[in-house]
Amino acid sequence: MIRMNAGRILLAAGVFLALLAVPAAAVSGTAGPTLVANVTCAPAPAGILFTDASEIPGVIARNWSFGDGTWHNTSAEGERTVVHTYREPGTYSVTLSVAIPGSVTWTSGTVEVFARQQAITIENPSPVDGLAALFNATYLDGMEPDFADIRFLDGNGAVVPHWTAAVTERSHADVWLALPEGATAITMLYGNPAARDAGDPDTVFLFFEDYERADLSRWSYCGSNAAVQAEVVHDGAYAGDINVSEPDLRRLANNRICLANISAGPIVIEGDFQVSKFGRWCGSGYIQAWSGADRVYALHLRNSSVQYYDGAHRNFSADYLAETGTWYHIRVVLDTLNATESAWLDGGYLGSAPLRFADGSPVPPETIFSDVALIGSSAWERGDPHHFYVDNIVVRDYVPVEPVLSYTRG
Repeated sequence: MIRMNAGRILLAAGVFLALLAVPAAAVSGTAGPTLVANVTCAPAPAGILFTDASEIPGVIARNWSFGDGTWHNTSAEGERTVVHTYREPGTYSVTLSVAIPGSVTWTSGTVEVFARQQAITIENPSPVDGLAALFNATYLDGMEPDFADIRFLDGNGAVVPHWTAAVTERSHADVWLALPEGATAITMLYGNPAARDAGDPDTVFLFFEDYERADLSRWSYCGSNAAVQAEVVHDGAYAGDINVSEPDLRRLANNRICLANISAGPIVIEGDFQVSKFGRWCGSGYIQAWSGADRVYALHLRNSSVQYYDGAHRNFSADYLAETGTWYHIRVVLDTLNATESAWLDGGYLGSAPLRFADGSPVPPETIFSDVALIGSSAWERGDPHHFYVDNIVVRDYVPVEPVLSYTRG
């Protein structure tokens, strides 16, 4: 159930539903109504229960406008609920007006109704609530060509957050879903030409950054040498740039770091990375995970090598080299349950290593990483700034066996 009060979306009874808010209009300081819908995303025909959950005294009338050309009026103060059935797919704006002597206040929200639905089976159910899982959605008849009208519901009718990472029109889409713990099935709704893409990576992943907003607001901290730029781009219009504008000195440490809060146990860190130049001594881009003040140097591109650090620089594999000016897709798993770190470069397995902090001490079981960090580090004597370019950064929970999602047949 979702409540909308003065234009805000509030969580009720542990279920998220995507009401699109319009601020409540108040007269003479009167508090506005609170519109509650038991569902806001459903297949047609959809009977939806609307409630005015506010405690406005002295109500003389309520007017419910359902957005499909119909409305319902009540005059008794105690009549707070109404059920309305939507028989056709569409996106409907629902408005509740409440009248008291001398003023009228209102608020509104959006409900979406879809023509079709498809059951999805989940193998290897998630032991983690909200685990990000990848689903390859195949195009179905009646679906919008760009998959913008897909929505997902759990067994209780609550919306399952999703984000569409890539689309091949009228063919397939890579969709990430934040699966409920233990769910063995969900439902995909589609068939609403008025629906717009409702995917949101911030509701699916522990952390996400593709820089396409052209700002750094997702990061909890960014040094002054961090920037968004459009000249060296891997995917989209923008990428990140963590540069070192002077020879590497201790005082520059806080200038060349981006930090994101994650507060999670076993994690996957994934993204696209490039180093513009290696310095005379080292020069690299670092991927770190922090547990309070203790840091894991999970992976860095350094002096033509792909390395980790556990008190000393060590190669993951002598067979994998790192070049400057080259984009690499890197995936790192920090499995605290087994105290092991594993890494992949462009899909090739680099290897694994004991999970240790930078001073060489073992990472204890069940460690919670409070933050993930990206650091540009270059040591040289003279010349142009060195750059650590980054794009499409994802941090998500790790499980040894990933859920597998497929359309239910039959």
